[in-house]
Amino acid sequence: MDKLTALRVFRRVAELASFSATARDLRLSNAAVSKNVRELEEELGAPLLQRTTRRVHLTAAGEQYYARVVSVLDELESADEAVSEQSNAVRGRLRVAAPMSFGLSELAAHVAAFGNLYPELTIELELNDRFVDVIQEGFDVAVRGSGPLPDSNLVAKKLLDIERMVCASPEYVAQNGEPKSPQALTRHRCLVYSLSSRPGVWTFHKGKTKATVELRGPLLVNSSLALATAAAEGAGVVLLPQFAAKIGLASGRLVRLLPDWSSEAQALYALYPRHRFTSRIVKLFVAYLSDQYPARGVAESSIRRMARARRNAS
Repeated sequence: MDKLTALRVFRRVAELASFSATARDLRLSNAAVSKNVRELEEELGAPLLQRTTRRVHLTAAGEQYYARVVSVLDELESADEAVSEQSNAVRGRLRVAAPMSFGLSELAAHVAAFGNLYPELTIELELNDRFVDVIQEGFDVAVRGSGPLPDSNLVAKKLLDIERMVCASPEYVAQNGEPKSPQALTRHRCLVYSLSSRPGVWTFHKGKTKATVELRGPLLVNSSLALATAAAEGAGVVLLPQFAAKIGLASGRLVRLLPDWSSEAQALYALYPRHRFTSRIVKLFVAYLSDQYPARGVAESSIRRMARARRNAS
């Protein structure tokens, strides 16, 4: 038995609560995962895992052993990285999860640029709008929107506030008129982001005035980029994050509506397991992302000016 491999396999089985998920994660066969755990239990003379038809649970001995194994493996990884740091080498694997639309619009380019800085590093970027379990699924960093942290073992580093804006195509506005207030949106075809915490509920602010409107539109989509495309084709009015609207606004296929009203900005964070920030790779990546957005407000202002100029010229 390769003791180090067995310990790593046991750790991932405990975290994923599944032999098959561990096999996929570590790129091993199911038989190899079972063999490593079995041989480890035989060497220790105690069961570490309790198998049921649906899940795998740690035994009392397994819980104690797991806590120490995690500490040992993390310390070993830190020792490896300390040596690599002295030689200025950055190698290994970085697993990153991010929402689909933001990943395609912005993050993929940043990840590629970061990878170019460290050619010996392997980066696995998973774009998915589902709510990933960072620790159980073995991600080093997850980029996602604001909200309560589900696990005290996670640390959140704020990257930016994403402005959201109401948009439609010039053709749609010409045919249906321009809403002059949030309440007027109820008379328009509104396109809805289906993964919002409250789909179809849009909240706006203008000074101290707050307006909340409930909308039922002809199209619900789980992608901001797809909504932007639909709006550019004249399907209706949409509330878009800035990164999804910027191409349409710049090309003139979208115009901004209700420019005097602000929608609640969405904060975007880099989340990582608390124990993983000892990793040099994670530190470098989170710092790199943080460096990409200090001038974001300038970019958003230029987009607003561009949209306003187009509106005034029409």
